[in-house]
Amino acid sequence: MDDISCVPLGKQDAIFSVLEFFPLPIEVFSPDGISLFVNTVFWDTFEMPATVEFIGKFNILQDPYINNKLGLTDYLKRVFSGEILSIRDMRIPFEEIYARYMPKKYGQPVENDIYQDITCFPIWDKNGSIAYVVALFMTKNIYQARVDVIKAKEYIDAHWLEDFDLDKIAQTVNLSRHHLARMFKRYIGRTLYSYYQDVKLQKIKEAVLDTNLSISEAFASCGADYCGGIAESFRKKFGMPPSQYRKEVTDHPRAEQQDTSISHFPEYSVWLAQETEKILFQVMELLPIPIQIFKSNGDIIFVNEATLKMWNVRDTSLIIGKYNLLTDSLVNEQFGLKDDILRTFQGEVVLISDIRVPLESFWEWYKKRSYFYDIESIYTDILNFPVFSEDGKVMHIISVFLTSRIYQGNSDVIKAKEYLENHWLEKFDIEKTAEVVHLSPAHLTRIFKKHTGMTPFSYYQELKVNKLKEALRDKNLSISEACESCGIEYHGNFAKLFKKRVGMTPSLYQRTIGK
Repeated sequence: MDDISCVPLGKQDAIFSVLEFFPLPIEVFSPDGISLFVNTVFWDTFEMPATVEFIGKFNILQDPYINNKLGLTDYLKRVFSGEILSIRDMRIPFEEIYARYMPKKYGQPVENDIYQDITCFPIWDKNGSIAYVVALFMTKNIYQARVDVIKAKEYIDAHWLEDFDLDKIAQTVNLSRHHLARMFKRYIGRTLYSYYQDVKLQKIKEAVLDTNLSISEAFASCGADYCGGIAESFRKKFGMPPSQYRKEVTDHPRAEQQDTSISHFPEYSVWLAQETEKILFQVMELLPIPIQIFKSNGDIIFVNEATLKMWNVRDTSLIIGKYNLLTDSLVNEQFGLKDDILRTFQGEVVLISDIRVPLESFWEWYKKRSYFYDIESIYTDILNFPVFSEDGKVMHIISVFLTSRIYQGNSDVIKAKEYLENHWLEKFDIEKTAEVVHLSPAHLTRIFKKHTGMTPFSYYQELKVNKLKEALRDKNLSISEACESCGIEYHGNFAKLFKKRVGMTPSLYQRTIGK
């Protein structure tokens, strides 16, 4: 298991440390189902204390709850046989996690109902055997936990002059005090108050060097009392009282040149110091999901094999070192992704949902398309996240493509399905749908039913039902508000259709999933 293809160190640590970069929960299993690794985000998302011991003990293939109650036996068999499979909208059983692993002192989970998309894939060794099975958990309202930590830091950086107020900080990032405090400590390695105090002390240190101010005035300019405990904290941090520090720096100016500032992203700095760019690329090449890596200036420097297979191209010479994501007018302007991309290059984690991959453009660039390639279009969630250097600057941007929809077969039916799936919120219009594929409504209806087994209108209704089911899971919405968010009149005929398709009314469905 240690002899992993393409990883010269031959160590599983190389793979695990790279997976730690990912800002979404990841769990890695051995070929026989034993949990070997979870990343930091996994611990935080499932709100599990670090003292929980299940690594090396938990076996997913033998777990009765997952296999029997959740009904994932067949899914897991296929995954551990080497398939890449995704589960959409899987409810995560928080109450089961808490019953198993949480001491009573931790109370109830913050989130009781979380639905995730789970993608599982194998990593192969050089002999063609499965070395690991990796599970990625994509929860669109939770996955940015690391961004929430950064926002908390930014709030403190901007409000250091004020008194420390944990309630305000938690409110800013829309988290509970308890959750934010645990998450901040896990990522940053210190409490929120400790970080605030360090920022405060740095500002005081700068003010102390202003000889136009007395020491007490320097403290007052930073919202601190020289006679209070902060002066003692200053002495402990810098090894001398403020007055002596001023004298030392004034007499020996070069002493101040030593950088004692707080690293903006200390959690990333540790990771980067342990990894090289070469190892990063080699591990990403092992992953059978499409991945691209860009420089901080937007130039693409890496495309893994899975990306080339998805795009049906082989030659990277026309893109590596020549393509720039920040200047691509198709992606930035035509697809309207400019703001999302800029946010990533400024240091944020950004998820772009259900984007159509422009295969036609890639084939035009590479001057190649196989006649045996029957995929007409691909929709994917694109997870963009930065990797930072030791000085807190964005070093790389990693783009991970998690396929949400693939269209194969009759191109006219595909285009009609795409149109309906992208316009489900609007009123059904067979004339507009047929116009998109340049067919008469009657002809489109005939071939659509031939290839899908249902009419375009039935397909549209199915989309509406599924969207309403998603909306009903939001406990913050009433039944009528959930219907309104899907463009449905609650007291209209759609409630009858919902009951016919789902087997229960919308109100009963909401009560059922809330149990």
